[in-house]
Amino acid sequence: MMQFNDFQYVKLTQHAKFAPVFTPLMLNRNASVLLSGKSKNNNKMKSVFTFVLLISFIAFSGAALTNGGTWLSGNGKASWYGDKFHGKKTASGDKYDMHELTAAHKTLPFGTKVKITNQNNGKSVVVEVNDRGPFVKSRVFDLSKAAFAEIGNIDQGVMHIDYEIMN
Repeated sequence: MMQFNDFQYVKLTQHAKFAPVFTPLMLNRNASVLLSGKSKNNNKMKSVFTFVLLISFIAFSGAALTNGGTWLSGNGKASWYGDKFHGKKTASGDKYDMHELTAAHKTLPFGTKVKITNQNNGKSVVVEVNDRGPFVKSRVFDLSKAAFAEIGNIDQGVMHIDYEIMN
């Protein structure tokens, strides 16, 4: 056996070249470097692992999204807006029509379909996001007058809802 830089080489046969063999000393030294996090290769592996995990998450989220699956849901409060905004331009560029089933949300992309369910009576409506809002911190959605009226009483103004992103 010969030793070069922490590797022990052993000659396998007459015709074979030398092959590396790990020794217990080597394994202990390398394991302690990996566990301490001081190895450059270890940090590189963490980065690669994180990148692969992120790509996998994006890929599987997209798969659920394209298959029409629900990939985001939650709950909160919804209000409605109507009369004074009717016919005015929304953040998406569309004209607001209080008779259509639309909604405003702070961050969801325009065109996103969302199923809104009134927690009190179980009634649901599917709306399309075409505006930004609500501008009241405690609320998640501003529904058009028609959408709110389908699942609740517009005289109340605010309702507790569950929501599911449909596309």
